[in-house]
Amino acid sequence: MVIGGYAVTSYGFPRFSVDLDLTIPISEVPFFKDQVRQSGFVFTKGKEDLAYAGRFERYEKNLVSIDLLINGVASRQTGYCYPFCYIFKHSHIRETSGWDPANTVKARIATKEMLIALKIHSMRTADKRDIIMLCYERPAVHLIITHLKEGPRKKIQGHIDELRALLRSSALKDSLKGVYSIDEFIYKKTIKNCDQTMDELKKSFSE
Repeated sequence: MVIGGYAVTSYGFPRFSVDLDLTIPISEVPFFKDQVRQSGFVFTKGKEDLAYAGRFERYEKNLVSIDLLINGVASRQTGYCYPFCYIFKHSHIRETSGWDPANTVKARIATKEMLIALKIHSMRTADKRDIIMLCYERPAVHLIITHLKEGPRKKIQGHIDELRALLRSSALKDSLKGVYSIDEFIYKKTIKNCDQTMDELKKSFSE
């Protein structure tokens, strides 16, 4: 399943990315290793700033990288792990593309709410922007809550507060427009929807 930037792109707003993040079951590791090697990628050490913990393997070719997250996705920031089978249950086949929308592919991609939950756990700068754009059409908040409810409550609350603070930052507009090439209408709608979504999440986790 695709869980990174290309997954976010499938929900309507492409952003430039040279990193492909896939979570796979351990039984498929030999197949994927063979595929990436046949495509000219070579195994390298993982980056220290990688958002994910747990078992992963990184393959690179020039500036492009593929991260295989094996048997699930674990967050370095919160220490919580979503097993592969859980993410698979909350995924579906969607079409995504690179920066050029003419280059498309159908792939199994995590649902919008699953992606938001994963990104709330990591909450890097790129994750914050992705969450905002995933809220252009309001996500199902109750599903996000379901995905987050077993995680460390205080850390999740802190990450939600980080994003809510960013939504009120004067520097956000230029940052978001620069990455996603969106107009003023889309920006305002997205910020409003994300603010409402985070407010509902905050209230739920405060109860």
